[in-house]
Amino acid sequence: MFLKRLRRLPPAVKIVISFATVIFIGSLLLTLPFSNLESSETTYFDNLFTAVSMVCVTGLFTLPVATSFTVFGQIVCIILMQIGGIGLMTILATFLMRMGRKMSFSDTIAVKESLNRDELGDFKIYLASIIKYTAIIEGTGMLLLSIRFIPEFGYASGLFVSLFIAVSAFCNAGFDNIGAYSLQEYVHDPLINLVVTTLI
Repeated sequence: MFLKRLRRLPPAVKIVISFATVIFIGSLLLTLPFSNLESSETTYFDNLFTAVSMVCVTGLFTLPVATSFTVFGQIVCIILMQIGGIGLMTILATFLMRMGRKMSFSDTIAVKESLNRDELGDFKIYLASIIKYTAIIEGTGMLLLSIRFIPEFGYASGLFVSLFIAVSAFCNAGFDNIGAYSLQEYVHDPLINLVVTTLI
């Protein structure tokens, strides 16, 4: 019954509901005890604000990611930024197509509206290309950033910091997991500056 009503909603309403749902789930995940460092001072409203900011890619936060969240919490942050950057409707549509399921016409219209696309032709190819090129560009950015961050943070941490910043930059989210001073320490580093600005 609920799904039938949901399918009848206008595309714009579906988009709003989908983003509101992701934000709510994201805020709950960021509030879980194993998402927060022991020294973290975040409240649910801090996490809600962070989730909204990441999905809406505004770059605003009440407390820095690095001093608030564990690796799990930061993975949630990466997912929220990616959803905000690519768009939830795009991700869902691609996933459904990969599973071999056919989207209804109203769902296709909702995805088209979320992408600001006028045509429906070659839609499957278009969605696949978005995901493919996003992965290629972010992966390349991560590898280039790791040249600087692996020597500084170690192999695992360096790769993770590189991934976080590559996703954040490509999605124009404005977050990092380095610390309160973000990338200010790298203001004279040509590699970091060129890679991050190119990703943005």
